[in-house]
Amino acid sequence: ETIEFSKDPQFGFEIPLTCPGVPDAILRPKNTWEDKHAYDATKSKLISLFQENFKTYETGVNAEILAAGPIH
Repeated sequence: ETIEFSKDPQFGFEIPLTCPGVPDAILRPKNTWEDKHAYDATKSKLISLFQENFKTYETGVNAEILAAGPIH
Protein backbone atom coordinates (compact mmCIF):
# COMPACT_ATOMS: atom_id res chain seq x y z
CA GLU A 1 0.00 0.00 0.00
CA THR A 2 1.33 3.42 -0.96
CA ILE A 3 0.88 6.13 1.65
CA GLU A 4 0.79 9.78 0.62
CA PHE A 5 2.41 12.48 2.72
CA SER A 6 1.96 16.21 3.19
CA LYS A 7 4.97 18.40 3.98
CA ASP A 8 4.61 20.81 6.89
CA PRO A 9 5.49 24.21 5.38
CA GLN A 10 7.24 25.58 8.48
CA PHE A 11 9.00 22.56 9.95
CA GLY A 12 9.61 20.66 6.72
CA PHE A 13 8.74 17.21 8.06
CA GLU A 14 6.30 14.98 6.22
CA ILE A 15 3.00 13.89 7.73
CA PRO A 16 1.21 10.79 6.44
CA LEU A 17 -2.26 11.52 5.09
CA THR A 18 -3.41 8.04 6.05
CA CYS A 19 -2.15 5.30 8.34
CA PRO A 20 -3.81 1.91 8.77
CA GLY A 21 -5.68 1.78 12.07
CA VAL A 22 -5.32 5.51 12.80
CA PRO A 23 -8.12 8.02 12.16
CA ASP A 24 -7.02 10.40 9.39
CA ALA A 25 -8.16 13.47 11.35
CA ILE A 26 -5.56 13.01 14.09
CA LEU A 27 -2.65 12.71 11.68
CA ARG A 28 -2.77 16.48 11.17
CA PRO A 29 -1.58 18.16 14.38
CA LYS A 30 -3.84 21.20 13.89
CA ASN A 31 -6.90 18.95 13.78
CA THR A 32 -6.20 17.79 17.33
CA TRP A 33 -6.63 21.34 18.70
CA GLU A 34 -10.11 22.64 19.39
CA ASP A 35 -8.89 26.24 19.03
CA LYS A 36 -7.18 26.45 15.63
CA HIS A 37 -6.01 30.03 16.26
CA ALA A 38 -4.30 28.90 19.47
CA TYR A 39 -2.58 26.13 17.50
CA ASP A 40 -1.28 28.65 14.94
CA ALA A 41 -0.08 31.01 17.70
CA THR A 42 1.64 28.20 19.60
CA LYS A 43 3.29 26.88 16.45
CA SER A 44 4.55 30.36 15.59
CA LYS A 45 5.89 30.83 19.12
CA LEU A 46 7.67 27.46 18.98
CA ILE A 47 9.31 28.43 15.68
CA SER A 48 10.46 31.76 17.14
CA LEU A 49 11.85 30.06 20.25
CA PHE A 50 13.73 27.54 18.11
CA GLN A 51 15.17 30.23 15.86
CA GLU A 52 16.22 32.39 18.81
CA ASN A 53 17.83 29.46 20.62
CA PHE A 54 19.66 28.27 17.51
CA LYS A 55 21.43 31.62 17.14
CA THR A 56 23.77 30.35 19.86
CA TYR A 57 24.91 27.50 17.58
CA GLU A 58 24.68 28.89 14.06
CA THR A 59 28.27 30.11 13.73
CA GLY A 60 30.30 27.33 12.25
CA VAL A 61 27.25 25.33 11.14
CA ASN A 62 27.02 24.52 7.45
CA ALA A 63 24.27 25.94 5.26
CA GLU A 64 22.44 22.61 5.02
CA ILE A 65 21.96 22.52 8.79
CA LEU A 66 20.85 26.16 8.87
CA ALA A 67 18.31 25.50 6.10
CA ALA A 68 16.83 22.52 7.98
CA GLY A 69 15.38 24.64 10.79
CA PRO A 70 11.78 25.83 10.90
CA ILE A 71 10.72 28.95 9.00
CA HIS A 72 7.86 31.41 9.47
